Amino acid sequence: MSHNARKLITNLLYGGIETLFTLPIWFLALFFTSTKAFLFLWLLTLPFVYTAGALINGRVKSNRRLYRMLIGIMLGAVHTCMLFAVLVAFQAKQPGVLIVIPALLAAFTATRGMSAWTKGWTQSFPNMVMVVSILVYVVLTIAAHLQDKLQPYFTFLTICGIIALVLMLYVVNERLLTSETQSGGAIQSSTTKVFKRQNRFMLTIVAVLLLIAGLFRQLQSSIEDFFHAVVNKIMEWMSGSGEPAEETPAQPAPPEQNGLPPVEAHDPPAWLVWLEHSAKFIGIALLVLGIAVLLFIIGRKLYKLISKALGRIWERAEGIKEGADGYTDEVESLVDRAKWSVRLGKSNKKQKEARWEELSSTGERIRYLYRRYVAAAIGRGYGYKPHYTVKETTSDIVAWHNKPGQQQAEVDILARLYDEVRYGGREPNEELVQSLKKRLDEQRK
Repeated sequence: MSHNARKLITNLLYGGIETLFTLPIWFLALFFTSTKAFLFLWLLTLPFVYTAGALINGRVKSNRRLYRMLIGIMLGAVHTCMLFAVLVAFQAKQPGVLIVIPALLAAFTATRGMSAWTKGWTQSFPNMVMVVSILVYVVLTIAAHLQDKLQPYFTFLTICGIIALVLMLYVVNERLLTSETQSGGAIQSSTTKVFKRQNRFMLTIVAVLLLIAGLFRQLQSSIEDFFHAVVNKIMEWMSGSGEPAEETPAQPAPPEQNGLPPVEAHDPPAWLVWLEHSAKFIGIALLVLGIAVLLFIIGRKLYKLISKALGRIWERAEGIKEGADGYTDEVESLVDRAKWSVRLGKSNKKQKEARWEELSSTGERIRYLYRRYVAAAIGRGYGYKPHYTVKETTSDIVAWHNKPGQQQAEVDILARLYDEVRYGGREPNEELVQSLKKRLDEQRK
């Protein structure tokens, strides 16, 4: 598979996941402003708008917010006009003037794709957004169960919410595993891979149980219909007629005459019906809140147990590393609480990077030059790819600049020296480092 095809599929996947998690809000917005056909067609094609925004942003050199907003508005308008043309062609019911709202939401989705390309999907789409989306799914599903207008969409919203919950478990789990096990060498190939495999296996079991529990009523109904159909077929075969026997309708029993006048049935007052629905809603909300608190307490207990288990695994891995040949660069701790606090946003300390004149060794200066080179490219709109090696990253930035002849030699030297410093522990020549900085400074002008 080519590099462009891989980028297209990846952005389509990211767009589909974000559409699934933002579906409750988009559903409510379009439910009151468009038709049913336009709503589902808009949701199905929204990932393509996200992908188009990401790919166009990769082509545009400028990363200014105004340009991104204009491109997003253009893509949203084109997307809405195309859907409107499809509805006209099939003579389906068309939305009115409020079609502007779906166009603006599509424009926002396109800017989301641009943001994911620029910042990276993990930073652009944090875990807290998924948690909030699941809570919105819960509230919207309860509302669909109570409101007659939303009743036909209850099953659709329930299935989407369960799929979103399973996806959240996988995405958050994969992000934590990736961020906490990025260390090469013997540890990565022995302990970490086994831990990842077991973790994913257990998560798959939990996901299957969640799907069964969430879709239990639908599965029960389908199984009952299946068995009823099988029993009817067997009865037809045993009767030999080939057709199900028709039951004669039972005659209604005549009303009993007790000498009292008939009692007229009255509908309950509207305020009583509203009070009953409110009590149901409040009760379900309190139940969900209680379950969430209980899961939070259980999660804290499990976190402590898992931390202890990971600490023991890491101690064994340290013993393996001491006897392994080769160099392992900057091994991270799986259970370092300081790093967890930084990732969860609990640490407000911001480290200030040292200036060029303050760096004492040539190795630190090479690291400085590499960080500055990559950061400058990201600032101009380059989409950083964490899974690339140093050589692949620098070559990709040169290709992105479309100036391979002017930068390739200096960038190759920078990548080679960085690899030697970080993975080989070598200190390059002072004159070579100064010369490389001078040439890179000239390119920045």
